[in-house]
Amino acid sequence: MVFRHLPLVALALPGALAGQRPVTLTADTLVPGTYSIRICRTPCDPMSDSTVLVVGTVVLLPRPVPRHLLPSSIHQDYYHPYRNACFDLKVVKQSDYTHAGILSIGMVGWDRDPKDSLVQFSLYWSPDARYWVKVRATGTELGGHGESQGFGSGPAVDSLYGWRVGPPNEPTCIAAARGERH
Repeated sequence: MVFRHLPLVALALPGALAGQRPVTLTADTLVPGTYSIRICRTPCDPMSDSTVLVVGTVVLLPRPVPRHLLPSSIHQDYYHPYRNACFDLKVVKQSDYTHAGILSIGMVGWDRDPKDSLVQFSLYWSPDARYWVKVRATGTELGGHGESQGFGSGPAVDSLYGWRVGPPNEPTCIAAARGERH
């Protein structure tokens, strides 16, 4: 009978996956969309402008953009092997303690952290620094934090709040890959 080995697979599978990188769940319907976001000093009041540092748009796609639709030279995050998200940001208030907004536009990858199931993606990257975002997606909102990591990063963690303003928009991400606004 085929089922007699099922307990062995159930025990071995978590251990085999423990060392693997996080993956995007294709059935993850709460995440894909176009979001208007605000990044601010913790704590963040999404209705007040007093602590807002950066505003903009983040598009989280349900699947990676096919390579043939992208330019040969892509303005992209190097962390993820796939490209399924993009951003367009504007700095409202300069801060020496955050990398948020250093790059105004770019293409990135999102996935879920296997430890806590939070959605994670980058909004800045260089060989020695990055701005890493981790948020909870509810279907209508994103809420969580962004953290500057590496060289030149400050001690603070920023709040990030976003609300869905539309469906995922692949042409916006193709434009972002070119370094253009859509």
